[in-house]
Amino acid sequence: MTNTEQAFKAFHRALCQCLPAGQIIDDLPRRTALACDASFYALTPRLVVYIHSPQAMQSLLRLATEHGIAVTFRAAGTSLSGQAVSDSVLVMLTRDWQDAHILDQGKKIRLAPGVIGAKANTLLAPYGRKIGPDPASINACKIGGIAANNASGMCCGVKNNSYHTLAGMTLMLSDGTVLDTLNPHSVAAFRQSHATLLATLTELATTIATTPGLSDAIAHQFRLKNTMGYGLNALVDFSDPIDMLSHLMIGSEGTLGFIVDITYHTIEIPVLRATGLYLFPDIDAACALIPVLRDYQADAVELMDTRALRAVQPLLRDFYTQQINEGEVALLIDLGGDDSAQLTHRLTQIDAAFADCPVSQQPVAMCAFTDDAARINALWDIRKGLFPAVGAVRDTGTTVIIEDVAFDLSVLADGLRALTDLFSRFGYDDAIIFGHALDGNVHFVFSQGVSDSELKRYDAFMQAVVETVAGQFSGSLKAEHGTGRNMAPFLAQQWGADGVAVMQSLKTLLDPTGILNPGVILNHDPQAHVRHVKHLPAIDDIVDTCIECGFCEPACPSLHHTLSPRQRIALARRAASLSEAAQQQISQATGALSVDSCAATGMCATRCPVGINTGEWILQLRERESSSALSWQARHFSRSTGIQRLGLRATHQVSRLVGKQAVASLSGSVNRLTKGRFPYIIPTLPAPAPLPAAISSSQPDVLYIPACPNRLFGSEVSKPSLSEIFLKLCKKAGLHVRIPDGYDNTCCGQPFSSNGRQHAAHHVQQALKSALTDSSPSPDFPVVFDASTCALTAKQIPEINATEMSEYLLRYVVPKLRITPVQETVMLHVSCSSTHLDHGAALRTLTALCAAKVCEPDDIACCGFAGDKGLFRPALNASALATLRGQIPDTCRRGVSNSRTCELGLSHHGGIPYAHVAYLLDEVSAPGQAVP
Repeated sequence: MTNTEQAFKAFHRALCQCLPAGQIIDDLPRRTALACDASFYALTPRLVVYIHSPQAMQSLLRLATEHGIAVTFRAAGTSLSGQAVSDSVLVMLTRDWQDAHILDQGKKIRLAPGVIGAKANTLLAPYGRKIGPDPASINACKIGGIAANNASGMCCGVKNNSYHTLAGMTLMLSDGTVLDTLNPHSVAAFRQSHATLLATLTELATTIATTPGLSDAIAHQFRLKNTMGYGLNALVDFSDPIDMLSHLMIGSEGTLGFIVDITYHTIEIPVLRATGLYLFPDIDAACALIPVLRDYQADAVELMDTRALRAVQPLLRDFYTQQINEGEVALLIDLGGDDSAQLTHRLTQIDAAFADCPVSQQPVAMCAFTDDAARINALWDIRKGLFPAVGAVRDTGTTVIIEDVAFDLSVLADGLRALTDLFSRFGYDDAIIFGHALDGNVHFVFSQGVSDSELKRYDAFMQAVVETVAGQFSGSLKAEHGTGRNMAPFLAQQWGADGVAVMQSLKTLLDPTGILNPGVILNHDPQAHVRHVKHLPAIDDIVDTCIECGFCEPACPSLHHTLSPRQRIALARRAASLSEAAQQQISQATGALSVDSCAATGMCATRCPVGINTGEWILQLRERESSSALSWQARHFSRSTGIQRLGLRATHQVSRLVGKQAVASLSGSVNRLTKGRFPYIIPTLPAPAPLPAAISSSQPDVLYIPACPNRLFGSEVSKPSLSEIFLKLCKKAGLHVRIPDGYDNTCCGQPFSSNGRQHAAHHVQQALKSALTDSSPSPDFPVVFDASTCALTAKQIPEINATEMSEYLLRYVVPKLRITPVQETVMLHVSCSSTHLDHGAALRTLTALCAAKVCEPDDIACCGFAGDKGLFRPALNASALATLRGQIPDTCRRGVSNSRTCELGLSHHGGIPYAHVAYLLDEVSAPGQAVP
């Protein structure tokens, strides 16, 4: 055994003594699933460690330093240059790192590194403020990654990035030392314990000042967006080495220390906003106007070249139907104002600037400036669709690369032309250019093969890009995506020998044992950018377009339980290149990690840039393994549900005798012993619901199908059934309801399709269509389903005009009622089905009408109950709702949703009863139209 092997084993043993076993991952399947970030690099870690606290991180770093073991930090893993992959120890944060504190009436905010960027902005929104960085991945990326990469974005510019809005930081060095720059006692102690380190920082600042041309080079580089190398400007901008140290952490990509928390100065959100999209005849015409737009204080200006516009042509059709001509360039312009007078003045200025352009260079309004929120969002969706546009059409097996550079505005047009020439020269015919024009920061995206010949082409291309951007135009090789592994070999081309020498001194000073993310930023291998490239072999047409960006992960209920959609796909892809023995090991784990634990609710598709529903792929895998018992249930549906009702009634009677907790405990043990074949009887499981009688109204206003979940699971003790509540509400509104004969033998098919039995689903759907054909006055007559999942599934059956109950209540019942909202806080859970149906609009609107205050958890996109998985795979439901109870206000006594099975899990894990929103509407309403 080598010394390295001995050191690693000793480290592993020591780590197991100070961390819970569940936080140390050493099995091949999960390590393989975590081998990639959003870049086109992949390294399989020897160990994955989940860290839950600063104290645990201290222990890890001290052990890593003692044994000389390299560690790499990963937050969300959305980094694009290979910063968050490792073949040693990959350190990931548990969801415990969620602390967020609003300070000084929103002018500052202190954030833990696990907070998603968008959540920080949600917390600040009531104060009319936001954090400065606004990366395109803000709905997925986390504060730790935003700060460690000095991520910026579309409106951020240079002045509002993490470096310039930093108010304070708690940082941890490689030896476990902690410094809180906002705590005077911590600072004083650090000055004493690390006096030599601070003195050396001051000496390095002196070195910069006395090295001919180096100070000027630093000023020159940071006039633009720049994340190439370390932030040497920290040694120029500040005289106190404490300030130098904290600002050096920004953009250091986890190579100098760990950011325990960060405090930002926040920025104001404009009260009013207008956005327009304008087409220019060529790049010169567009670039000539950008300095003017900057002078007129445009908030954002996004440039899109010809090929970029053609790539998103389908999204443009609502605004511009003409053909995009060769050479044409568009600018998406965003303006803000504190009041209408200020916004109008800025719009007038820009209109005048357009008019002043030579006639041949005047822009065409693809969409003139608008303040309509829906149209603004649609315009920005066009811009956000550019990156995935290339990913969606790339050849299977290729990857997508996104690079970002920055030019001075004075040479922006020339720089863009030079890049376009390089695309042609090296055969990147699908490459598109877009970016943040106010800062001269542009991205170029292209597909890239991974064969030896293709990587040689990429290498030659990157050498030419470096010479063009850094050499010819004195630009920045990395504006906002970080140096990573991809640009590390080219550090000297931008910074020169003197600049790199200072960076190497910083690395040695702050990470003397070299354990922090080796190979990133500083890498002596001139071929590092073409090593460890991840392969993307075809695995299934449904998921082959996945670019492994990780945007799906915050919406996935199994993220903290087993794997996310990205990780499921990555596992299948990486396994293809492993040995036969390794593939067999992964195959044996796939059932538990990928197939069985996926909720298959499709929430991943709502966040995916290319709309991939990984659940559809999982359903195909389930179809190959599904039980024939499901087919029997489909053929004998009424008998099957009758048996389930008998079992539920018997369970309820036993629970009354021995107690719900005793039944839950026993069934939980049996569930684990049978590996999910026996259901876990959760304490909130009710008695079966009474079946409503069929109603044959002669002139109905609506057909009503009591769905399977509400036929099976009753309401709380003493409450009427949901069917009774719906009929009562319709009676209040003077509406007549028909419940068709034989409805209790119908099903939308969702329970069968979610278990991979499409033929069984089709069988029961035919029965449903037959029942409705006999009862419906016309094919387009509205049919209400009282479970959102059933409504969503039934909407996919062309012969049925399905309507979800809360939508029907809002549109047809509420206008005929007088509503007096309850003066209390009500929790709301928007089911996955509602998200797919209308983004939850009907359910949210209806709840807001019924309650003075509505509280909706911001990190629970799916409850994970997923039909019957809450009973047979309860750990999925528990993991998905782990944060629910902590988000329920002390004064809140109830919650609402529109899916009975979701409500069962929510009640169990939330500790308050959840019921269909119809119950709340009935409570707060009376017959008669509201008085205007």
